[in-house]
Amino acid sequence: MHKIEKRLTDLNLNGKIVRLGISKNIKIAVDDEIRRGTKTIVAVGNDTTVAQIINAVASNHSDDKNQITIGIIPIIEKNNKIAATLGIKSISSACEILLARRLKTFQLTKINQDYFLFKAVLSTADIVLEIDKNYIVHNVKPVTVEITNHPVWPEDNPTEKKLKLRVYNREGGSLFSLKEVLIVNRDISVSADDSLEIKTPARIKLSDEKIRIIVGKERAV
Repeated sequence: MHKIEKRLTDLNLNGKIVRLGISKNIKIAVDDEIRRGTKTIVAVGNDTTVAQIINAVASNHSDDKNQITIGIIPIIEKNNKIAATLGIKSISSACEILLARRLKTFQLTKINQDYFLFKAVLSTADIVLEIDKNYIVHNVKPVTVEITNHPVWPEDNPTEKKLKLRVYNREGGSLFSLKEVLIVNRDISVSADDSLEIKTPARIKLSDEKIRIIVGKERAV
């Protein structure tokens, strides 16, 4: 952590450092900083840290949260898929990316009372999916289910405000465009952005909440 602080200081990226312990969780810390007028919050950690900060900002009830920009410094080798997808692959590159301050706004997806950025996944047998409150898909065989809020295929329209639902196994799969899906089954865990574990039943839908993140030039989305 000392090396990160020194590198940020060398780049004139100075700011308040909040170290989270047992007495202070991320939600409380983020709410405090938004109330104080902080404009940029840098998540130093892994996917779980980033997801918790995104959720803390999205669930804040102040209009000031719309001024928040999130930066990311990945400090653990594993579980940094969010940072990697955003083109942030090391501590040194993360500091340079913060300095360049290239911004991108992402629309969040809501899963029950939480939010995720890119993808929710589960693998199970005998799954029931209720799509757009209109029809039901029931798979008896073991399948993997992926719900994403960004284009999946090259021909997808990137401005289309719909989720992509992919259901597949070794025998093949199906792809759906939808506004929301309810995973009816009980006691199944849905992994959101490899960082949040949400128990079903789970309703997943595009949220009105958006988040602004500092991204790298070589991001995947």
